[in-house]
Amino acid sequence: MKYIPFFDKNLSQIALGCDHYGETINEEISFAQLDAYVQAGGNLLDSAHVYGQDVPGGPSTSELVIGKWLRSNNLRKSLTLVTKGCHPPKEDLHHSRLNEHSMLEDLEKSLEQLGTDYVDIWYFHRDDLQLKAPEILDMASVLVEKGLVKHLGTSNWTTKRIEEANTWAKAKGKPLFTISEIQWSLARCTPETWGDDTMVCMTDEQRLWYEQNKFPVMCFASQAKGLFSKVIAGKTDTLSKQARSRFMTEENLALVPQCKALAEELGVTPAAICMAYLTSQKNPTIAIAGSSRLSQITDTLSGADLTLSKDQLNSLL
Repeated sequence: MKYIPFFDKNLSQIALGCDHYGETINEEISFAQLDAYVQAGGNLLDSAHVYGQDVPGGPSTSELVIGKWLRSNNLRKSLTLVTKGCHPPKEDLHHSRLNEHSMLEDLEKSLEQLGTDYVDIWYFHRDDLQLKAPEILDMASVLVEKGLVKHLGTSNWTTKRIEEANTWAKAKGKPLFTISEIQWSLARCTPETWGDDTMVCMTDEQRLWYEQNKFPVMCFASQAKGLFSKVIAGKTDTLSKQARSRFMTEENLALVPQCKALAEELGVTPAAICMAYLTSQKNPTIAIAGSSRLSQITDTLSGADLTLSKDQLNSLL
């Protein structure tokens, strides 16, 4: 497993995505994935208050499963817990919940469900462009001051908004946003193809900003819903409808031969190539791996130590 420095910790460059735990992934499989991930050297769990939430304000099955698993071992202090709050209602993603009441309410429930008195990284799960970025960061500073959150992050925010908030915070001596989570993978995607204009996908412009500022990024949908693995295996028909609409474009399919050739050259799986593509970038990058099956997690982790050279990365462009 490869790691990046993050303040007083080293974060594994493959995070375990716990999105569907307790929902479409039962507790037994969830526990098995968590155990396998930790045994492979992983230390970064990604969840959110909205994951597995049936009704607004209801429980997060993801956080409840993680909390139960943590109570069965003594690993809390050796792991980095990530969760998110202030996600808009699922039925209306343009109805902002980015306010102090929702922030405190969501975090309080997350702490209770996770069975901890703090989270290592807490993200605003969406942005609200009607609010000034410094105003949002100022509101969140109380979470750090109270010791409820060690580090603040943004999920689905543009680099422009992050920079606006942090420029203000540096001048005022306030806590900064220290990490970002957006969609990024070997396969290109846009909010339009994803079908959600409130999310943020990596662009060339934003990528340059992350590189210049050496700003850490956690990447969701890092394997493009298995696009490369399934196309190379001749199982394109098993791709979900969402995966097809979001990632199955001429541009992405043109990368399949390069991915296949590099996997064969290095003796690894296409999934390992997709992970290494992200973990070999110039800025600190973390690929979030999630799956409904233990075998897929094991497959992904098989290339956890792989680093691609500049020429190998260029071959995937």
